[in-house]
Amino acid sequence: MTGLDLLEKTELWVEDILLRDVDLTQLAICAGQVLGLGAQDIFVTDVRDGRVVFDVVSPSVSLDAIAGKEAQLLAALAAFPGVQLGRAASVHSHGVLGVIGAPAEQAADIIANAARLESSLQAYVSRAVVVLSTGGEVARGEIEDTNYAAVKSVLGDMGYLVHHAGVVEDDEALIAARIGHLLGEGYGLLITTGGVGAEDKDKTIEAMQRLAPDLSTAILAQYAVGHGRHVKPHVRVACGRVGETLLVALPGPTREVLAALPELAIAMGQGQSPSVIAEAVAAPIRALWKAHKVGHSHS
Repeated sequence: MTGLDLLEKTELWVEDILLRDVDLTQLAICAGQVLGLGAQDIFVTDVRDGRVVFDVVSPSVSLDAIAGKEAQLLAALAAFPGVQLGRAASVHSHGVLGVIGAPAEQAADIIANAARLESSLQAYVSRAVVVLSTGGEVARGEIEDTNYAAVKSVLGDMGYLVHHAGVVEDDEALIAARIGHLLGEGYGLLITTGGVGAEDKDKTIEAMQRLAPDLSTAILAQYAVGHGRHVKPHVRVACGRVGETLLVALPGPTREVLAALPELAIAMGQGQSPSVIAEAVAAPIRALWKAHKVGHSHS
């Protein structure tokens, strides 16, 4: 079933129609039944000068349910008590709902073409990656942001299209706002780097949780709260999903990003859940930390 984004053009109207003592709520339900819409998804917004205007509340509809349905919709309205249709009765829309008026014999071709386009778009979205770096020191230019280049070098070689979303300060609201904006831009994978630690300045996971409340996390290290600058008990990575976009929060050090990316790609390719992906990217980072501690103790 092919979904159709209405792109905020949600009105459709019927011309050359007269009403007498009609229950507008029931009339909207009647139209909705023809178009595969629930009673809560469509209502009448205006009746005047031989025109009835319907508004579709749902942001998307099933193309299969509406393409070429003009004659069927007019027939249902004509049979509704108190409705009279003129000889020139017709259905119109300034948006994609206009496919209702397509010739019925063309409906199958419209649906097939849309399905091919949707498949192409889904394939593109699944390979589109955006990288958002966080951190005041990076935003101020005090240290170089090398994480975008690292992600592009690894995932780009795997066929992903990697884009850079810039750098945002360690501010929970700002990070959440930037992520929220990026969610509407058609990326299949959104990676943040930095801000996953146990200090009060580390806000990335909390920002991500605003948009994905069921965000899965995996612990890299544990600390006693109040020890040094630690105000949180964990350093973590995170993974969650919002719509078609997979969100992944990685640490700031580039060597840890590089260690995590191959496992991230494998887990995504296997279609793993966010909780499994979080553990998959955490494992090589933990190994790096363990090797560093062992090497430091030996030295």
